[in-house]
Amino acid sequence: MPRFFVRSDAICDDIITICGSDALHISRSLRMKTGDTVRVCDMQRTEYDCCITAFTSDTVTLRILSCHESQNEPPYLARLYMALPKGDKMELIIQKAVEMGVGEIIPFRSERSIVKLDDAAGEKKRQRWQKIADAAAGQCGRGAIPEVFAPLSLDAAIAHANSSELKFVCYEGEESFQLPALLSASPSVPHSVSFFIGAEGGFSTGEVEKFRAASIPSVGLGARILRCETAPLFVLSCLSYVWEISTES
Repeated sequence: MPRFFVRSDAICDDIITICGSDALHISRSLRMKTGDTVRVCDMQRTEYDCCITAFTSDTVTLRILSCHESQNEPPYLARLYMALPKGDKMELIIQKAVEMGVGEIIPFRSERSIVKLDDAAGEKKRQRWQKIADAAAGQCGRGAIPEVFAPLSLDAAIAHANSSELKFVCYEGEESFQLPALLSASPSVPHSVSFFIGAEGGFSTGEVEKFRAASIPSVGLGARILRCETAPLFVLSCLSYVWEISTES
């Protein structure tokens, strides 16, 4: 069943109105007709199965048949703090992280980030990144669209992460404390998990000290050094295994 996302103001009683590019996609690309069914998500983990009742030149009107809570969202909010990588790696990271269950993606500027973005360029990138997240959420059946932030400084990113119940930085220089040890020490599923991933050159010694000063522990990700685009997916896979898949089984 085709899946679309709307904001709460598009829902009125048992009627949902889809506008803009999604409406054109339904009518022109999918060539759907009155009576066909679609699934709509309100980006707050509620899904609606709907029947198409009317078309205009730029809107599609739906009648709600049933609604239920999405079963496709993790029981925790995963926040990925990603140091700006070079090239188009961020696009791949965003797409795959959304598939892996990330809740928020917060890019930040690190000492070893080759890419340098001012506020205007950062906002332009954010808009493109958000579109990638939107498309990935629809493709993989998410019940909510993860938010992508404009790039922050490292200090601002650390301050933003302070509210998370569990937080850590993935650091290739950490040999004595590995990610499984940290996750197994949590007695229950945390409400929110924040983790930091470095750019191609990793984190500097000064940046690691900043994390320690903020009481954010560093963890290793095993014997092999992972690329910056691989590390966040590895972490999200571990979170899903420990608190989502194994809990279900």
